[in-house]
Amino acid sequence: MTTPENINAPMRVVLLGSDTELGRAIREYYDNDFDFDWLEIPCHEVISRLSSSSVLDDKFCDAIIDAYSLRSASQNDYDEYLERLDMLLGNESCPLFYMLSGVQVFLGEKESSYLETDEPDARSRFAKRLMAAEQKVLTSERHIIIRTGWLFSGAQDDFIANTINLVRSGAPIEFHDTAIGCPTPVSDVARVLLSVVKQRHYGALNTGVYHYCCSEEISWMGLVEAVLTTASQFDDTAHSALENMGDTASALEMATDIKRQSLSCRKIFGHYGIKQRSWRPVLRALIKELHRFPSA
Repeated sequence: MTTPENINAPMRVVLLGSDTELGRAIREYYDNDFDFDWLEIPCHEVISRLSSSSVLDDKFCDAIIDAYSLRSASQNDYDEYLERLDMLLGNESCPLFYMLSGVQVFLGEKESSYLETDEPDARSRFAKRLMAAEQKVLTSERHIIIRTGWLFSGAQDDFIANTINLVRSGAPIEFHDTAIGCPTPVSDVARVLLSVVKQRHYGALNTGVYHYCCSEEISWMGLVEAVLTTASQFDDTAHSALENMGDTASALEMATDIKRQSLSCRKIFGHYGIKQRSWRPVLRALIKELHRFPSA
């Protein structure tokens, strides 16, 4: 652990869910940053390590990052994780804890972007478990929750990769979701999270819930169109799929049951100076990479 007598020592960080898309992005973002010394815990080890590990103590580490919950809250054993989390956070020697949560905790019926002061109200099993974890984290004023938008990474089971694979296979592209939100690459979440972790480590005092997503709201159908428009630069079948989406897009434009899944990010800018970035350049780069190195 870094001490006042050894302020130049690396910050020791435990990363829960190191093998998730978020976990990998966090590690890759600061892969050559010697300010950090990582202990990586993959998903299948998280619960057992929370039960028995002595490293989850402020004598060993400076911070714990939860990149596990957003991937695993729908799993059957997540209730066991919540029990272990309760025990960890209840320990006076618990290091600073950073939970990554998401806009999924909101039902989407608000007409404007959600604020940190808005009460989570979603009803799905996944959302309720995220909300339960958030409540445990917030029992102490020391810890931080960062809620994110629609995450994408270009990984094999990612929305973007799945859309590209559908195009390649010749399958019809039909999406009927009328949600509006802010796509956000996992690499940008890594940038934001680790900026907050560093600032807290070196004296920043602000804690609690923060929202971060990329700038520019877009509908789910609009996001599909953005993926296909970019992909059409590399694959003629994407252009054909884009043309065939016209009827579906017209029907969705007439929809009235629209869910707004976007977040206000003014607080994190005011407290930590973190500005929103556009998701479009990252989307273009990922799609170009997917066509350059197609999956087997």
